[in-house]
Amino acid sequence: MKKNQLWMGFEIQTSSGSVLQPTQVTHWKDQQFKNNQPEAPFHYKADALAGLSLLLLNQNSQNPFSSPSVNFPFVNQCWLALEPHHEMHQRCQSRIQVIKKFVKPSAAPAITGFEDAFTEVLSTSVSAQGVDLAELTALIPHIDVLEKKLSHALLYNFNIQFSRKTAQTLLHLHSFLFSLRTLIAMDYNAYVQDPTFEALKVDSISDYLPKSEYVVNDAILYYKFSKLSAHMPQNVVSEMVKAFVDYSHNATCLVESLPAGFLKSVSAEHLDDTLYLAQMDWLLGTDAGLLFRIREELYGLLEGYEKIFWFDLDGKAHQPAHNLSVNCQITEKDLPTSAAA
Repeated sequence: MKKNQLWMGFEIQTSSGSVLQPTQVTHWKDQQFKNNQPEAPFHYKADALAGLSLLLLNQNSQNPFSSPSVNFPFVNQCWLALEPHHEMHQRCQSRIQVIKKFVKPSAAPAITGFEDAFTEVLSTSVSAQGVDLAELTALIPHIDVLEKKLSHALLYNFNIQFSRKTAQTLLHLHSFLFSLRTLIAMDYNAYVQDPTFEALKVDSISDYLPKSEYVVNDAILYYKFSKLSAHMPQNVVSEMVKAFVDYSHNATCLVESLPAGFLKSVSAEHLDDTLYLAQMDWLLGTDAGLLFRIREELYGLLEGYEKIFWFDLDGKAHQPAHNLSVNCQITEKDLPTSAAA
């Protein structure tokens, strides 16, 4: 029996910048497939994941990959087997459910309104030809509107709960955007002279929550202060709260966002571990954390990656724009044994 296989080819169009700024991703035409041979995916599968997630974002449209020999169940199987963010998302769920016992889901009208807007943005940006990344950044103001309607920032928000379909599509979108940025970093790193000091790095946690271990220390201080504040003069409390917000914003937001009942259930000796895991679980396992990561990636597309992720490159000489051609083939042998079985 012939094994399932998928050959993907696409062009990443860019504009000039300190690091290349992707503008469009277009699928190869038939002639490009005829003039090339399939190649194995990269070691960490960024090329494969970019193609797979784009396919899954567009599976209801006519697509150059959707020939009779390719089926979307296999595409989905490949994505599930290769995408580490999905596995991390699943691993967080048991701990997140403990926190959610203490919170109420966000207001339904605000959630539904965002889901409708999200569907509309995807329909105008993703097509059979590929994806227009400028159109995709139109999602940013809709995320901002959702925050305003909920009167709660996405940061450390455990209340937001999208429909299963929307949450799955958001996972595919983040996978595509993260893999796309990884490919841009790989292209940049191919030309550096000293990879130890000059190479760009891509990290699933610190790219979005830098110095999360320091946040824990500040959060413990704020939590202890909040418990003592009832015995302090109100003007002192107000000044201290303002200072915490100004100088330890993430720590203050973390404590204020976690339900009081949940924090009371945590013993003092486990508080630091709990606060650290709460950050990781929010970032990697909640719908709000997923949307937060997507917005950061979209800001990178809109303003330049050096403004959001790679600050050391801000102001450096611009690279001339050039297209990145991605060509990879996935077969069952490329999947982990458990997934291919």
